[in-house]
Amino acid sequence: MIETGARVIAVEPGYAWLETQREGACGHCATAGSCGVSVLGKLSGARARRLRLPNPLSVRAGEAVVIGIPERRLVAAAFRVYLLPLLCMLGAAIAATQLGFSQWAIGLASLVALAAGLGGSVRGRRRVAAGEQPVILRRVHDILIPSP
Repeated sequence: MIETGARVIAVEPGYAWLETQREGACGHCATAGSCGVSVLGKLSGARARRLRLPNPLSVRAGEAVVIGIPERRLVAAAFRVYLLPLLCMLGAAIAATQLGFSQWAIGLASLVALAAGLGGSVRGRRRVAAGEQPVILRRVHDILIPSP
């Protein structure tokens, strides 16, 4: 289970609105100044994300909680978002090469397949979004999450 902290900002019957602070993937190692992931994280900034989740623990506004998502769901989502479009592009390039297409046609087929893979990953994300939502795991009594 991958876990992170969140703050309850509002409650409605059966649901809680939570706010999490999006943090960069890294920044703690010696190469953080020249790492591509670190640079992209700095450009995008740390923004809060709001989630509406079922409230099985009857948490109240202002409470700090821990939310989590199973690792296998996160890996499946990453596969769908990153690897599926890449595999579509690679498959189209190999197929076009085997069929004897010109370099331009191979490039075009690869780009079309990449776009189709990206579109498929977005449609797939919408279909299974509810199954990949985090869940509220527990209250955190000894950690205060400050307001932004």
